Amino acid sequence: MWIWSRLWLVFGFGFVFVPTGTDHNWNQHSTSRFILKNQIKHKLLKHLIPDPDVNPYIEYPMTFMSNKSIAILGCGGMGLAIARRLGAGRQLYVADFSTEILAAARETLTNDGYLVEIMQVDVADYESVKRFAHAAASHGPIEAIIHTAGLSPSAGSAQRILEVDLIGTANSLDAFVEVAKPGTSMICIASMAGHMGSGLPSELEHHLATASRDQLLEHAALSIDVADTHGPARAYGISKRGNILRVQASAKAWGRVGGKSQFRAGRQEIEGPAGKFIASSPVSRVGTPQDIVNAVSFLASAESSFITGNDILVDGGVVSSLKWGTGKD
Repeated sequence: MWIWSRLWLVFGFGFVFVPTGTDHNWNQHSTSRFILKNQIKHKLLKHLIPDPDVNPYIEYPMTFMSNKSIAILGCGGMGLAIARRLGAGRQLYVADFSTEILAAARETLTNDGYLVEIMQVDVADYESVKRFAHAAASHGPIEAIIHTAGLSPSAGSAQRILEVDLIGTANSLDAFVEVAKPGTSMICIASMAGHMGSGLPSELEHHLATASRDQLLEHAALSIDVADTHGPARAYGISKRGNILRVQASAKAWGRVGGKSQFRAGRQEIEGPAGKFIASSPVSRVGTPQDIVNAVSFLASAESSFITGNDILVDGGVVSSLKWGTGKD
């Protein structure tokens, strides 16, 4: 009991420090016990919390508040789930285009005990993203940047999808590389749509990977007729393929940058178009936000320090089964 009360004191709140028994007088020994308590705490913290200046890849224990921050672009369901996983012990900087979504995210996270700063950002506008990047860096080293902002094929015109999904990722990569420190990770949420279909012409892929952000849309293949009913879907697929290529091409400048393609589906999609994908996949279930969060958590950690410039599919094997067959009878 005596030892456990001290361990709880150091890691907990320190309300119960007096050893059990009747031969101790709190009033007589309170000063010495207070000093001893703080000496124990200081020694433990000294060993538990590494110096980031010595090795920036060593993480602070999540139970202690560090001077590091996490930046998240897009705070819908996925962004919020990632904030919950990575935000403990960090300063959260959260951005979104919707002020209503931002306000709701701040209220939810603040009520749960997280430290949150919010900013309205249009990822299609480089200066807007740049302001957010510098705001996040003002707190201290940015440990991880997670880019989840994007539009689905049904959420906008082909032009707007290209601006948000394609240009938005390029803007985020360029803006945050200016403030990144050794050990900073950037994870861009993409889609398995970037792996589907017959692929893009090699010349277009090279353009998507290497063109400067202000010339990224200056390609004939990206001039999609507004009357084309399949235009938004085409723009979405091109954007997601472009995201993968740009992450790979940015690895040299970034050092640590990872892309991640996801597959999730709602109940209506399970019963409709996506049902055949789910049924034929090796895992044979719907992807959940937690599946994505688990991958992001690993990519943002020190354990993934040798992974960079890659696209990691978190799709339950859908893409591989479409390409090579299911192997099921």
